[in-house]
Amino acid sequence: MCIKAVPASVKNPTPKSDGSGIVTEGDLFMNESDDYALEQALLLKKGFGTTVTALTVGSVRYQDILHVSLAKGADQAIRIDADEFDPNIVSFILSRAIGTMKHDLILTGIESSDGMSSQIGISVGAQLKLPYVYAVTKLECGDTQDSLSVTRELGSGRYQTLEVTKPALLCVQSGIVPLTYTPVVKLIHARRKAIPCLSLSELGITDEALSLRRKAKVVEVRPSEKNNATVWLSGNPEQLAVEIIDKIAKAL
Repeated sequence: MCIKAVPASVKNPTPKSDGSGIVTEGDLFMNESDDYALEQALLLKKGFGTTVTALTVGSVRYQDILHVSLAKGADQAIRIDADEFDPNIVSFILSRAIGTMKHDLILTGIESSDGMSSQIGISVGAQLKLPYVYAVTKLECGDTQDSLSVTRELGSGRYQTLEVTKPALLCVQSGIVPLTYTPVVKLIHARRKAIPCLSLSELGITDEALSLRRKAKVVEVRPSEKNNATVWLSGNPEQLAVEIIDKIAKAL
């Protein structure tokens, strides 16, 4: 399963010199949505005797969330040494790493609290050519040993239940299962364990391959501007889309 470390709070965030991300300081913690996905993975482990591997893309600062995953019950944790923010790059790295591992089910959260792109899980599933389901709220055994019955949230109070064949990727909705408390003793023991680290070169990923997939660049970070003026738009979807795009273009 894939997890990410996000900053607890950010003061005076600034873009990196190359625009590849945002410079943050302070403590990092496990992204909330990924924490729920981890809890779901651990429930599957208890029910079916499977093994859980926690995987993250990040610098050495990300080690702590991997120790937390081990303390909660994950069997293995692996860090891919790359400090990336662009979801296109992160999903490419994750898919390359997961492709080298034996897996039946891949779990991710629906989005990270810092990037909020909601792209990585879906992109990993597409790159691995696996069936994937977004915003999963319920997970049960399917009609066959190689299938799962998955319920996903469609919005506006609507849900859809699908029969999904494994291997598959599921983007888990926050709140799917209760979060458990991690005892300090288990965390201390987990921190004594060495966590394997993979380099991009070990995965056969070159700088050229990353540059070809890099689509996002952080240009500026600034606080939102408060504006009490409200503009109501009317028209059909096509007209509204054109008008919204025009207003965005004028604001840039």
